[in-house]
Amino acid sequence: MTVRTRIGTRSTGVPAWAAWMTVFLFLVGGVYLASNLSGTNPSLVGIVPGASGSAAPSGGANPGVALAIIKKAGCQACHGQDLTGSGAFPNLHGLQNGPTVANLQQLGKAHPSNWIELWIGGTDPAVKGIDRKSMPAFDGQLSKQEIATVVAYLKTLK
Repeated sequence: MTVRTRIGTRSTGVPAWAAWMTVFLFLVGGVYLASNLSGTNPSLVGIVPGASGSAAPSGGANPGVALAIIKKAGCQACHGQDLTGSGAFPNLHGLQNGPTVANLQQLGKAHPSNWIELWIGGTDPAVKGIDRKSMPAFDGQLSKQEIATVVAYLKTLK
């Protein structure tokens, strides 16, 4: 003969801790969603273990963010998909030590630390009179921070 013991059941519904946990999770999720609506949050690549993509190289360049800006600006249409140059448009690799094209040598000597930012921006008086060879000026289209992000990335390309 088997004695069966009655199992107690809950007759009042969801436990209070489960209700509070649900509210908490919805609040955290709502804050996260609201913080990402503008699309300006930094990439988690290189910060969070397991985030997809490659880790950011030294020098502060984040390749994922920089490549998104490069795509937005349309740089690859002229400089090639891998930025190694295309036809008359120069290779963007190897810019760590200064300009690689003749029309920018003087700009590189006069502004060794920020010649790339000046050139990409295109509206600074330092670049007036330099033949841009169909290179558009990106001041106004890209923010100073976006240009700095692209420059940091370009300086990692060898």
